[in-house]
Amino acid sequence: THVWDNFSSLTYKELSPVDELEFFNPFDETHPIKFKPKERDVAPGYYRTPSLVSVWSSAPLLHNNMLGKFNGDPSVAGRMDAFNDAIEKLFWPEKRLNKDSIWRTQDDCSLHLRKEFAPRTLRGLADRDGYIKVGMIPKGTPINLVANLEPDFRHLDVFLKIANKLIKIKTTDVSRDEAAAEFNQLIPDLLAANKCPDFVEDKGHYFGTDLPDTDKRALIEYLKTF
Repeated sequence: THVWDNFSSLTYKELSPVDELEFFNPFDETHPIKFKPKERDVAPGYYRTPSLVSVWSSAPLLHNNMLGKFNGDPSVAGRMDAFNDAIEKLFWPEKRLNKDSIWRTQDDCSLHLRKEFAPRTLRGLADRDGYIKVGMIPKGTPINLVANLEPDFRHLDVFLKIANKLIKIKTTDVSRDEAAAEFNQLIPDLLAANKCPDFVEDKGHYFGTDLPDTDKRALIEYLKTF
């Protein structure tokens, strides 16, 4: 945020929100997710990136560190190893994980929410320890399908519909397959209540991708001198 605030012009800050965006749909790859930031009140939709001046030392890249491998090695050799992997994926997007970078649940799971953070109409469903158990969320579900839900409950009717259904799945004695089928019926509502249904973690920032390979290689060597 401070980069956007301190290193972008007033003209940049006053840009109108982006219009409709299309995101990869992990539930139906033939039909992209349509999303309009201006209709969801989720800021302008622009992201001001820092320069490449220190990129050699900051891999893996992107704000979520999802572009390139993490080797945990702070030495110059370790930093260069991480840089080489990340910069290849920055300039050659076809080398990225792309849809395989989506964070997904590794097992069937459920959410345990403190009742204080839930709408009042749901607090009576809390257990003796004060938790509302929501689920089952099937294995392989994109984590941000749930993690990016509206935190301010502006769309309370949609949230209550989702929550009641998920709680019913948790408290009803149904099979795993039946619970998964019930959850899948909620996917359109979960997408509608999502603040950012862009689940691919290593997309964007296509610096220099249209350059010839020889120019990309030269630029990589130049970046190393920083």
